[in-house]
This record gives sequence, C-alpha cells and structure tokens, in this order.
Amino acid sequence: MKKIYSNISWLIALAVIITSCDSFLEEKPKTFLNPDSYYQNEKQVLAAVNGIYTFVDDIMDSDIEPGSQSFIFLEFMHGYGERMRGSGTQDLAQANSLLIADNNSYVQRFWETAYRAIENCNSIIEGIEGMAEGTISEAKKNQYLGETYFLRGYFYFNLVRLYGPVPLKLTPTKDVSNTAIELSSVDAIYTQIDADMTRAGELMEDMEWTNTSGRVTKGTVKSIHAKVLLTMAGYPLQKGTEYYTRAYNMAKQVYNSGRFYLFDSYEELRTVENSGEIIWSIQREADNAGNPLHSALLAYPAPVKAVSASAAYGGAITVTRMFFDTYPEGDKRKEEREFYYTQQEALDQSGMVDLGRLYIYKYWDQDAAVTGKSGANFTLLRYADVLLMLAEAKAQADGGTTTDADAIAAYYAVRKRALPEEVKPTSITVDRILQERFWELAFENQTWYDMLRTRRALHAVTGQMVNMIGYQTPTHTAPFTEASLLLPYPIREKRLNPNLKRD
Repeated sequence: MKKIYSNISWLIALAVIITSCDSFLEEKPKTFLNPDSYYQNEKQVLAAVNGIYTFVDDIMDSDIEPGSQSFIFLEFMHGYGERMRGSGTQDLAQANSLLIADNNSYVQRFWETAYRAIENCNSIIEGIEGMAEGTISEAKKNQYLGETYFLRGYFYFNLVRLYGPVPLKLTPTKDVSNTAIELSSVDAIYTQIDADMTRAGELMEDMEWTNTSGRVTKGTVKSIHAKVLLTMAGYPLQKGTEYYTRAYNMAKQVYNSGRFYLFDSYEELRTVENSGEIIWSIQREADNAGNPLHSALLAYPAPVKAVSASAAYGGAITVTRMFFDTYPEGDKRKEEREFYYTQQEALDQSGMVDLGRLYIYKYWDQDAAVTGKSGANFTLLRYADVLLMLAEAKAQADGGTTTDADAIAAYYAVRKRALPEEVKPTSITVDRILQERFWELAFENQTWYDMLRTRRALHAVTGQMVNMIGYQTPTHTAPFTEASLLLPYPIREKRLNPNLKRD
C-alpha cells in the first residue's frame, strides 16, 4: 500500500519550515517563507500539502504518558473507560474529575497542533492560488486546494468542539507585530468550517470517492461535512431541522455513491486499509512511525506468559465492565476477541492466557504481536459512522422518530451485523440510534464529540439514554456540568494572547 508518510521526519521538518510562527508558537521567527518563491512546481505543492497530514497524525505519538496520544485523553473524558497503569502526572486524572487545568499538557497539545496545521493551510492556500497559470494542471490544483480547505476546516472543527470560541485566522502570518487575535464566536467559526467544507467539496467534485493512500477524498469530505452539519444542528448552536436535513442529504450522497460498504466481520476492521468500510485513516508503517495502540492497549500488569512481542505492556485505557454490560444480549460485539477480549493465545503458542479482565481488542495487531512493531493504520472515519449519522439526522429532522426507508436501512445495516437475528424495525428513534453509536463506535474518538453535540449520555447501569448534564459516570468523580464541557484555554497561549478569556 502506498503511504503518504514515506519519510515522516522529512515531512515534519518541511512542515515546520512552511509554518509561519505566530502567537501559537513560542519563538519569534526572523524570516517568513515567501509563497511566491516556493510554489514553483507540483513537487513543491505536494510536499507542502503532505506536511499538513503530519498534524492529523499527531494524536498517534508513540508514548502513552501525558502530552502524547491525545486519542487516549478524549476517551477518558466520556467516562466509559478506565486506566490500568499509573501515570507520572495528573493530566489524565483531571479528565476523570472533569476539572482540567489550563496547564494540562493535552490542553496545550490539542491547541498547538491545530493552529500549526491551520497556519500551514493558510500559507498553502495563498501559495497555490497565487501560482502562475499552467504551473500545475487544473485537476491537481483543485485536488491540492480541496485537501487543504478540508483540512483547515477539519482542524477548526476539532478546536471549536473542544474550546468553544477561538481565534479565527484565515491568512498566513506575515510578521509578529499583531498576534493578539480576538476570539470569534462559535457560530462564526462553524460558518467558516461549513464554507471550507463546501469549497473542498466543489474543488473535489470530480475526484475519486475513495483511495488506498490515506489522502482526503471526496468521500472523506462529504462524510466529515455531514458530521459538521449534524453538530451545527445540535449543541451548542442548535440550528435544528434545516441543518439536520442538510446533514441527512450530505450523508445520503455518501450512501448513494455505492463506493462504501460494511465489512461482513469485525475482524476485517483490524486489517484496515482505505477501502470498503474505512473512509479515512492515518497511515502507519511498522518500521517508520508505527502505530502505538497495539502495545498501549495490552493487558496491564503484563500476564505471566507474554501474548505479544511488544516490549512495553500498556494498560493505557480499557473498557469498564459496566459499559460492556450495556451491550444487548447476544450482541456479537460482546463476543470474545471482537471488540473486547479477556484471553489471548500465548506468544509461544503454548495455550490461552487469561488476562484477568476485559481489554479493548479493536486495535489488536497480530503482526505486531509477533514482531513487536505495528504498521496498522488508525481509522479516523468509517462507513458505519456515516450510516448512523444518516439515520440520526433524519430521525431528528422528523421530530425524534422516523419511518424513512433509507434511514431505517442505514441503521439496520449496522445493527444486523451485531445482532443477525433481529427483525428490521419499521421506525427508529433518535435515542435508539444514539445507543447504537455508543456501542458501535466505542473507543474510536467519536463518543465524547457525540455527547457534546447531543448532550446525551448512555446510563452505565440501565443502558438507556439520559441527559448528559447532571449525570455522573462510574469512573468520574463528579457529574457533567455545562462548565465541564469545554477545555480551558492553555496557560501558555493566554500569556501570549490576552484576548483568550471566557465570560
């Protein structure tokens, strides 16, 4: 499979060169890259756009301690996972208390990564749009611009969901004389995200729906755009029916494309390439910036007999028994070594090893178990998510329950894979679809964002949907409040920009 990141270290170096420093970076630059002198051929444009993907990859940094693997931090926010190994700082523990400090390393990491990516996007957009006519083909120009507009919108989407009002910066930094950028409203930021996604969709309309390279495709753009619209319809903007309908129509374009399908078995989700159910994933190579999740999610303490050649046993996060027990009776996702596992064959093949409790199996990599190195891609978006978005958007637009044939078919496709004997319903409710999202997309960095946009939680005892505000999960030390839904502005950024204040 062709990898974007054939030389990650070189691309990161390029990205740092291209990134113009501003208030989001610590040191003042002495010079700035001149787009007029850089964007002279397609090779340069491709290298610049590839550099943005390294920031998407940032959630996969290999250390499982605080400040890295921000994937894990978000999985603690929702309260359905727990950590088996200790940690050197309080950064992860703050997620369990819902009292997150402004000096939390994850808070800084999310912010800094997004704005460095956005600065690159702004520079690349200006550079490509300023290229002399004929320098690259119109098709390639549209592709690279489409990817860049999408990625800028994607990073703002992450920022606004995590922090609320943030600075909205759409042009590259030319100097550092005025870096104290004002906050923009949540509405203004989402309007820009919608515009960037729309522009990306227009530029990539004639492009392929999917590929195996990990690059953004038309399928990626339309799927994430549907998620943006679904979020705008819900909290905090609550734009309602118009946007639920837009989300439904956008997701339906993906549905009607015929280019994506659900895998027959869950096992196939662990052999991820960008095809079939996988719409977009982070590309990894075992010998070059491999995937750390196989080792990070292994049993902890290490079992008496090794089940993997990985040098470091994880315990970074695992599922709580209470959440696991909310899955319906007979659900295949509960079966051993589907989504979760309690035993695994010993590395020396001498028999099964009892791990003593449930662990997450979604990221098990058999190659890594043998070699100690994982080259498995990390899925950012899969078709099951889009199907459930389609169903939810229509049910919301119809007032909470829908009999729409496409919505029911989309929901039932996901449900039937888990419960093959279940009869197809004639109507579905929003809560029923949200339950399915909790179960199907658990530990895929979707649950916390779903809770933020719906203000709904899955009750860990009854398995029913409840209002999020006021509910306390078994692993949290306090109930959810409105104040606990946003991350604080990072202390370092507040020192650089006095406008970073909340009412």
